[in-house]
Amino acid sequence: MSEPLEFKDVDAVLTPPEAERYLKQVNNALAHAQKALRRLRYQELAVERAYIEGRTRLVLSPDCPKVGRAEGCVTVEERDLWINDRISEQYWTYRSLQVQTRNAEDYLKAVSKQASIAQSINSNAREIYSTSGGGR
Repeated sequence: MSEPLEFKDVDAVLTPPEAERYLKQVNNALAHAQKALRRLRYQELAVERAYIEGRTRLVLSPDCPKVGRAEGCVTVEERDLWINDRISEQYWTYRSLQVQTRNAEDYLKAVSKQASIAQSINSNAREIYSTSGGGR
């Protein structure tokens, strides 16, 4: 993967070649961010499936405490605690991937905003250099 993207302020002053190079870096970062987010979403789906299947097996297990008001039965909350105790690793793996996916979504939004800024910087650089005769 390429080096981390250096975010720039809209007021950054770059030469046209620097602005063009930065625009390409942002475009590459955008593509990498989209690919990473897509990969995380598939991973999250797989882990969620494993969690739900594990939970379902436990609910249907003959060892699972029965919910009810009769003697020997438990509350829904107590049953859920029993289940969660047995699948906590799957649950926390799933939650961790949810957080990673949200972080990847936030990064993609930030890079998308940076793409707009890069276009403005590139446009400004070309305008400044064309009116001042700079670089010619």
